[in-house]
Amino acid sequence: MSIKFDKYFSTPWRSAIMTLLVVFLVGFLTIGINRTQNKPAEDIVIDDSNLSPAEVQVLASTLSSVGKVQFFSADLEQIHDEVTKLSWVESADVSRDWYRGVMVSVTPRKAIANFGSRQMIDASGQVFVPVDRTQLMNTHLVTLYGDETEAADIMTQMNHINTWFEPLGISVKELSLTPRQTWIIGFNSGLRVIVDGENTEQKLYGLPKTLFWHYKDKLNQIQSVDLRYKNGFVIAWKSQAPDGS
Repeated sequence: MSIKFDKYFSTPWRSAIMTLLVVFLVGFLTIGINRTQNKPAEDIVIDDSNLSPAEVQVLASTLSSVGKVQFFSADLEQIHDEVTKLSWVESADVSRDWYRGVMVSVTPRKAIANFGSRQMIDASGQVFVPVDRTQLMNTHLVTLYGDETEAADIMTQMNHINTWFEPLGISVKELSLTPRQTWIIGFNSGLRVIVDGENTEQKLYGLPKTLFWHYKDKLNQIQSVDLRYKNGFVIAWKSQAPDGS
């Protein structure tokens, strides 16, 4: 024998049950929110999963200026602004976690080159000071020199030069841009190239082709190439007098 339950749960009963459920849910949430709001202010939690101990320490020191915060009233934007003031921070995420509280997660910048002796630069061309100062002047990285406001342009130029000179089997080891817009390039082979700010790209683009076709067997004998001429360049040979071309 089958029983039809529909006749025992008419529309008024269903409405009453749904109303009770809604009241219960609202009450439960209200109690939870009140308890959270009444909790004492707590320290901001740092997600240290991708940070070094030194970076965690610096981040904690920065967040101490914000102080303890309430879960719901914490100003997440303010916290984010404080964290991203740190030059070594690439990005930051500030959120509310029901179980742990207000949390900060940070992605540190990754250096691809030294920038002078006191800074480094990442892939986006952003100059920063690493927390661990022993990373400065990393001998395994290229070293760039110049004004910090031109850092991105210097890095872009380095990438171009590496592409143009790749057929010669050499790459940039040091690259400087002087206040007079003169580029001084030191390659890993020991070759040194100097070029001014006039038709710079054209001169640097054409040089490796000329060296490849006319000086391929003598590359190891070349000490430097001076491109600061309108109609050619000057080669300085190792232990020999310069040769005009």
